[in-house]
Amino acid sequence: MIEARFNVNRKDFTLQVDLVLPGTGVTALFGQSGSGKTTTINVLSGLVKPNSGFISIDGNILFDSDKGINVATEKRGFGYVFQEGRLFPHMTVEENLLYGMKSNVAPIPSQKETVKLLGLTKFLHRKPVSLSGGERQRVAIGRALLCTPKLLLMDEPLAALDAARKQELLPYISKLKDILNIPIIYVSHQTQEIMNLADTIVLLENGRVLQQGPVDEIINNSKITPYFGENLKSSFIKCIIDNNDHDTSVTNLKFDGGSITTTILKTPVGSSVRVRIRAQDIAISIEQPQDISIANIIEVMIQTIEPSGEGFVDLSLIAKNTVFWARLTKTSVTNLKLTPGRVVYALFKSTAIEVLGH
Repeated sequence: MIEARFNVNRKDFTLQVDLVLPGTGVTALFGQSGSGKTTTINVLSGLVKPNSGFISIDGNILFDSDKGINVATEKRGFGYVFQEGRLFPHMTVEENLLYGMKSNVAPIPSQKETVKLLGLTKFLHRKPVSLSGGERQRVAIGRALLCTPKLLLMDEPLAALDAARKQELLPYISKLKDILNIPIIYVSHQTQEIMNLADTIVLLENGRVLQQGPVDEIINNSKITPYFGENLKSSFIKCIIDNNDHDTSVTNLKFDGGSITTTILKTPVGSSVRVRIRAQDIAISIEQPQDISIANIIEVMIQTIEPSGEGFVDLSLIAKNTVFWARLTKTSVTNLKLTPGRVVYALFKSTAIEVLGH
């Protein structure tokens, strides 16, 4: 667990942070430019000294202004991936990877595993100048991992890349969550990156923490939604790949409450994935449909019915421990006599399922 309470006071900017973050998974610091995201991770890393406050990770105090404690950056044991990689140009990829690697500690994952995970085998003897932007960032991530960090900090690592390179690098970052048993703090102002990677979101605005919590709760909070550029609730569902049927080109996904099917994935059976289904893509039936082309029909109970703009409402639906959201017209809700507590069926096509990260 990470505890961070501190103030940074400058002439034109004040940052006030009070956070308790999980000890595993990806926490995204999200907000517009100037909201305090980079300053926050620079304080955590020790690159910026706050005016006052307290920082600890797993009970180890890194900063305490009252007790005069301020552990040096190099002794905090954190990995840091910057926007532009910051590789040493005179070193090969392999030399960059090994820089800072502790000789008396075996990294997890190992050097061999890290090189394979990040797809760097064929680049080991090349210099950074000969690599693409995405390749350089993969090297930077590998270098940070081989330092055996207690915490991995990533400051908008995709910001300098074009769309194609971003899509190339996202799966690599997503895989880290399954391999590393350490917290990752990821800075971004891109909604798509956050939905793909984050387990927890901290929303910053003008140097203040506006909201923090699980990704689905934050993104589906009607007061917070405008910050993400969307006024549409979504279902974020954790799934396990149960079967890849190559004959029908369909993948079956199990979740806590049932199973759904989508177009076939390349991910191996047994892998975990997170999927997104937009509220507007879910229809409701009061009886179980028969002879219908829609592949996914889930029995759910209506939890809440919330107003959502002129003429529409959002329904919170639950299947065991999994929440779905559906957006219907007020007319449909009235005609179907939908009320909280009623059992209905949620319907959506396989093509409506967007596979995010792990």
